[in-house]
Amino acid sequence: MDHQDIIVCITDDLGIRVWLERALQDAWRLECVGNADLSRVVNLVEATRARLAIVAIDENAPERSLRTIEAVHRAHPSLVVITVARRLNQEYLLRSMRAGARDCLLADSDAEELRAQVNDLLYREQVSPESRQRDALPHNLTLVAPADPTVDTRFLTQNLAFALNRDNPDQRILAIDTAAEGRNVFYLEVNNRFTLKNFLANANAADETLIETALEEYREGLRLLGGQLDDSDLGGDRNADLFIVISQLMHLFDHIVVNVDPAVADHWIGAVGPHTSTLVMTLHPIVYQAHRARRQIERWRSSLGTACRQVLVADGADGKVSPTLTQLEETIGIEALGALPLDWNNRLLTINAGIPLHRLPRKNAYARQFEHLLKRFNGPQNHTGEPSTTRGTGLLQRLRLA
Repeated sequence: MDHQDIIVCITDDLGIRVWLERALQDAWRLECVGNADLSRVVNLVEATRARLAIVAIDENAPERSLRTIEAVHRAHPSLVVITVARRLNQEYLLRSMRAGARDCLLADSDAEELRAQVNDLLYREQVSPESRQRDALPHNLTLVAPADPTVDTRFLTQNLAFALNRDNPDQRILAIDTAAEGRNVFYLEVNNRFTLKNFLANANAADETLIETALEEYREGLRLLGGQLDDSDLGGDRNADLFIVISQLMHLFDHIVVNVDPAVADHWIGAVGPHTSTLVMTLHPIVYQAHRARRQIERWRSSLGTACRQVLVADGADGKVSPTLTQLEETIGIEALGALPLDWNNRLLTINAGIPLHRLPRKNAYARQFEHLLKRFNGPQNHTGEPSTTRGTGLLQRLRLA
């Protein structure tokens, strides 16, 4: 066995961690992480390219351990996952196997026997990096998040979903509105009574049959899902449930776009950040929002996967007034897709009529800029541009201040 091979140990039990380190450290490099932060667990597996993970069953909170097993297995189906417990319980042994574990070890057992079991599992389950890549979740999840609650990401996300549906008629698109209320999803009325809360009530419920029966197509190829959640629905162990649900939906749709309510943004990033393909940070071109956006990006960066594209949209912009898009790029440190004008009359028309932007009977500045933004959204990733210093010297100084 190569001494560089890494095993990820997921446990909050210091005794089990010390036992595993003593038993395995000479043969494998052991990287340990707590069970509470799902994004750290998934990112550690990804970063270390580990082929085996050991999840300790917490006797005081066995459900959390089972969720972790299932979440890690869904995130990396080729990863060998085994459990370790102080006492073997037949019920949880069976449930851990159903969740994706390949074997169960008894804590404090003979170290030589433990090494032999781990060695056997690793050699029995030879997995190449290429096959791990093929088994990975689809790269098809876009999160649209505001730098400030005053930014209307519902309108942007709604029109992004319609544009994806229009430009990809053979694909299945799902748009989730985490600020939905009642029958309104985004600025549209829908007949679906089924919401994201219903999925979370049974994290394994999402399948093709449920999608066809519970989520009526708003337009051919486009389905809308109300996703309003409160604190009791998220955080801690519930983030694992959210990840499990979204990972199932990622396999059922070609693209998922989510309007992320700022009140629950940290929970969403913590739960699905490692497998987000694109994060769209949206703000008004206001100095304090630029600083808020930068702080959010810095706070979330460790929870986002290395392949996540982070982009910026300036909404309600006026090209004649600073800060410019280039100045915002420099301040926040991510690529800018473009700027959208306020164009309040046309926004009101589409919102109140309940129609997508591109179906307006007349051309307008917002629609033209949105189409330009879409080309950059669908195109190759661009690097931050050179900073502009043509105007607004005092404002530039404010932008650079933390």
